Amino acid sequence: MNNKKRYLIVMILCVLLNEVCTRLAGYYNWPVWLDMTGTALAAVVLEPAAGLLVGLINNFFLSIFVYDASSLVYYSISAATALIVGLNLKKDGRIVCKRILPIILAVIVASTLLAGTLILWHGGVSTAIAEQNYYHQLLARGWNSVLACFASTGMVKVFDIALSAVLFAVCYLLLPKRLKTE
Repeated sequence: MNNKKRYLIVMILCVLLNEVCTRLAGYYNWPVWLDMTGTALAAVVLEPAAGLLVGLINNFFLSIFVYDASSLVYYSISAATALIVGLNLKKDGRIVCKRILPIILAVIVASTLLAGTLILWHGGVSTAIAEQNYYHQLLARGWNSVLACFASTGMVKVFDIALSAVLFAVCYLLLPKRLKTE
């Protein structure tokens, strides 16, 4: 299989993975987003630039058909994920297992900081039900609204990134070898 065909197949699969996971999470009202699994997979299987493109396509689609154009700025979270995972998970073409937990933690921290900042920029309260619930619980306990915003976002991100990491691992293991290597 030539490299262009491999890239095209993997990127289409990763965009579909993002969309299907996001739709399932939304349909069942799960307290997660699951919109970056394909982004991370493309960044590792192909290269970080492929993950950036998959994340952009996903966020563009969501901003057009689900949310509004102002939500496209959330692409920064997908971009950070693609770069963190794509640049750090592999060494010499092989996944380095001892890097998995630090990378998961880095993605949680980066995505929490970016999402929290963007939520504050968009008015201070997330549109996600789980994040709203955590936010209001923290406010009721006397938390400052800014800290409550970041903490509630972080709580959801922990579950989101952990579940996305499991999905990533399963998809990576199921992906045929000819799509993983040139």
